Parts: sequence; C-alpha cells; structure tokens
Amino acid sequence: MENRVVGITFRSYSDSMKHITTGPHDLTVDVGDTIELHLPENTSRDYCWSTTRIGKGLNLRDIRFVPSKNPLPGATSERVFYVQAKRPGVWPLSLRMRKHLDLAASFADMTITVT
Repeated sequence: MENRVVGITFRSYSDSMKHITTGPHDLTVDVGDTIELHLPENTSRDYCWSTTRIGKGLNLRDIRFVPSKNPLPGATSERVFYVQAKRPGVWPLSLRMRKHLDLAASFADMTITVT
C-alpha cells in the first residue's frame, strides 16, 4: 500500500500557526508554522511509521505515539509527526511504515513548498 502526501506551500509571515492533518493532502503554510501530521498505525502487527527523508527547509520537532482508546487487540493507534517550516523553498518529507524488522509496508511522501 502506498500513500502520497502532496504539496505543502510555506509563506513568510510573522504569526506562526499550527496545521493539523490526518493524512496525505495538499497544505499551504507559512515559515514558522507547524504541521501536525497524524498517521494510523497498528502496533499489534509490529508496524510503525518513521521518517526516511526531510528537506533542509523543514525541521522535525517531535514524534509521538498516541495509543488507541479501543482496548481490543488490533486496534489502530496513531503516530504524530510535528514538522516546522524553517525557510522558503520546495522540500520533501517522506515517511515509511515498517515492521520493526525493517520490512517496508507503506509509504507517505510529500513535497513542501515554502515561499
């Protein structure tokens, strides 16, 4: 299964904002803004999301795990990535869902444009 996270555009403004997204789609944000990207994860099958490429104009601020509120086995949890725009340009952000044994399962790629 392949996911593609597409263009994010950054512009320079003094006020920073936080943009929350639950999957791959286009976003337009400003320099200094933070993107909170939520991706579903099934840890009972030993899969987790990790970054494979982050453009130089982006800063990965934090990665968090949010467990499922469903107590049943196999319930989907979330991996949350916090990415901040540092400078204008077009920057890649690639993520991959892998088994802990490093077997690729899913991909999420995004191109980020900062103006």
